[in-house]
Amino acid sequence: MDTNASTSVSTSTATGRRPRVVIIEEHTAVADALDVGLWGEYRVRAVRTSRRTSVAATVSAIRNARPHVAVVASRPGPLVDHIELVSGLSAAGVTTIVLSAVEVDEDPVHWGRCLLAGAAGVLSMTDDLDVLRRMLRRVLDGEPPLCPALVDRLQGAARAAAGDEYWTTRDRLRLLSGRESEVMSKLIAGHGPIEIAREDVVAEATVRTQVKSILAKLEVSSQLSAVAVARRAGWTVSEALPPAA
Repeated sequence: MDTNASTSVSTSTATGRRPRVVIIEEHTAVADALDVGLWGEYRVRAVRTSRRTSVAATVSAIRNARPHVAVVASRPGPLVDHIELVSGLSAAGVTTIVLSAVEVDEDPVHWGRCLLAGAAGVLSMTDDLDVLRRMLRRVLDGEPPLCPALVDRLQGAARAAAGDEYWTTRDRLRLLSGRESEVMSKLIAGHGPIEIAREDVVAEATVRTQVKSILAKLEVSSQLSAVAVARRAGWTVSEALPPAA
């Protein structure tokens, strides 16, 4: 995002104070650039995410900041489930704008998933800062930041992809052994390998080997991604799909 765009007229809330904006970003340099670019017009705070930070903890940190708008930098991939984060923020009543690392024409499904998860708007990281400022103003004024026709098209693309992904993931989940299904359910419940090993009285190395097998069968590269795809496929903690013959 080009942070050298011209500064616009300050936006104010009904009380005359600058609106609070929280930036959620994995990379310090990007968060700092956005902070500098928006400072003066908004009260800005950055919340960094990482693969070691749970979605629930991130949502809690953002809620505690009491933002008028949260700006989530999103990169499709296995490190951080930004879609689940947007969904969690929406459920917590936090208005969210997604800053996408991919262009709308490059990955309309990702944009649509962000909108279905509850994002008020999505824009590209390649847009200059004035585009983000305009979207922030529209959201704060209660106006739709994207045209309805575009929203419908993107959400439709995401729904169509979700249907295909659902059955593909269900097939992959059926490749799990009985023991791997048990471990998968515990991962969904929020238990890590150390806790699972302690509960089941087995070596931690054994559990980590089972987790690696789960990731390979689901074709993902992190526990967080495995949990996310299992949830999207309708897997619940109490469910145990039949193991492969």
